[in-house]
Amino acid sequence: MFREIFAFGVMFVNLVLAGRTVNYTCLMSSEGYCVFQGVRIDSVEEASNVKLLAPAYDITRIKFRESAMFILPDNIYETFPNMLELKVWWQSLHSIYIPPNLLHLDAERNRIQRISFDTNTVPMLKKLELGYNRLKTIENISYFENLEILDLSHNDLRSIDLCLFQRMKHLRILDLSVNNMAIVKNSMEHKLESLTVLYLNDNRLSYLDINVLRQFPNLETLHLFKNGLMYMEYENMRTMFPKINIVHIYDNDWNCENLAEMIIYFKKINIVEYKLFSSMKCKERVIDGICCSEGKALTILKKSNLYFSNYVNELNLHSQHIMEEMKQSKREIQKLIEHENMTQASLQAFSADMNAIRNRIENITVLAADTSSTVSRNKKHEKVDKLVQEIYKIKQDHQSLTRENQAFKQQIEKYENIKIEMESIRAYSEEMRNTIQELKEENNHLKVDLYQLLNEFHELRASKNPEKEV
Repeated sequence: MFREIFAFGVMFVNLVLAGRTVNYTCLMSSEGYCVFQGVRIDSVEEASNVKLLAPAYDITRIKFRESAMFILPDNIYETFPNMLELKVWWQSLHSIYIPPNLLHLDAERNRIQRISFDTNTVPMLKKLELGYNRLKTIENISYFENLEILDLSHNDLRSIDLCLFQRMKHLRILDLSVNNMAIVKNSMEHKLESLTVLYLNDNRLSYLDINVLRQFPNLETLHLFKNGLMYMEYENMRTMFPKINIVHIYDNDWNCENLAEMIIYFKKINIVEYKLFSSMKCKERVIDGICCSEGKALTILKKSNLYFSNYVNELNLHSQHIMEEMKQSKREIQKLIEHENMTQASLQAFSADMNAIRNRIENITVLAADTSSTVSRNKKHEKVDKLVQEIYKIKQDHQSLTRENQAFKQQIEKYENIKIEMESIRAYSEEMRNTIQELKEENNHLKVDLYQLLNEFHELRASKNPEKEV
């Protein structure tokens, strides 16, 4: 077994136990990667005890195999300062830091809940693969302005506002599939002309207003299959997306009338690929290989009620998340205020110490004038020099604390801005909740009207076809 592993020629692992430190050395693979194998980190604390050793020559591509790491080793970016590509898929990572100079990160099939980076720089990252992780929120993704390919599939985003991607002027492919999403919003102010492929398949979308995607004028491929779509506005599709030629819509809950008209429209504008296969098992009808239902009024009402219920639930969850963020921000602000008070007290204490030392110097000066010639002048000078050094050190500490105090004040201002933004989002959520409630009430009225029409219909039919007397 060991002979086969070494014959593979990918790498070897050199374990050097020096206290608690474990060293790992990589070898170059035939694909040009420096490959580490068998690295194990079970906690954040252990990350500092693992040391990666680099070959003598410059390395730009790193890969980990058969490893289990809670986080990456602390010294990875220090050891490989010129790293451009990092592959860490299937490594049990819970979070990951992305350095500014990295161009490609493949971190699929981990347990990542959070990504971090230096917010003072614009990351150079062009390709980011985070599929099959545990991301619930991606607010900080907008910092990656140079991305060309972004894969966020198989996470748990639930709902998303496409404005998160508006700064990515080079983004070509965006994968949001399999994210349990029921809501897609778009508050983008500018067009994202680079996007050509968008994956929204395998979510919980019941309705899609195609205008939500209006800011992607060069869209060529749109994946909408395996949702719960019953209806879609499609009439302006060619106007909004002149280059579109693939729209996968199979495996949804289409209303047959809407589906039939949509397929006719697709063929008219030369969208020839809208299914991957012909469905053979449909509960009601099949149109051009795609299942649909006749769209009975009660069924539509039931599904629309379900959609609105899901929408309200998503808003409630979003509101709860916002409240938690606000509570956390409040706690952080309180800590900063407490620290600022402590810093002010420290500065006052230093000021008192400086006054005391100044008084001591004055006393020594007076004492020096009255001291007999038997006392050594060198000792007096030594005391004065020592006190001067103490004053200089206190002055440095005072300046350091002043800078720190200023930094904390800036942080407090930042958290105050976050608090204002949170309040704005909360107000928006409340407004949306009221809108949903109005729609639900209108839906209920429609249901009542429908029942009345059905009763009138049955009465009319009974009057026209009276039962024969026995």
